[in-house]
Amino acid sequence: MAEVLLHFEMSDAQDLDGMAELVERRLSGLDMVNDVEAAPEETRLTGLEIAAAIAVGISIAKSGRELVAELRKLVPEIKGLIGDVKGLKNVVVEVGDRRVPVSELTDQHLEELGKG
Repeated sequence: MAEVLLHFEMSDAQDLDGMAELVERRLSGLDMVNDVEAAPEETRLTGLEIAAAIAVGISIAKSGRELVAELRKLVPEIKGLIGDVKGLKNVVVEVGDRRVPVSELTDQHLEELGKG
């Protein structure tokens, strides 16, 4: 089983709990997702703006090549969330000790996630 950690950046800090619940509900309905947990992250000040974010942990009960194939299917679903859910801006995926924007994920990143 693999654990994928995502961080969704929010356009504002209003109703983070409700937004986390919406993201969790949406992702839990995907076939490749075994379990998902979403929660607001600590709001922080970055320069002149306040950064609000939701941390999401996704468990996928696959391994090896099957896992990489499932991750490939998951990426467009995550991108779709940004377009469908008002208030979500950017999303990054934890790959090892790096945070990679979902739009920049490569097969190499997906394979690294599959090994994690």
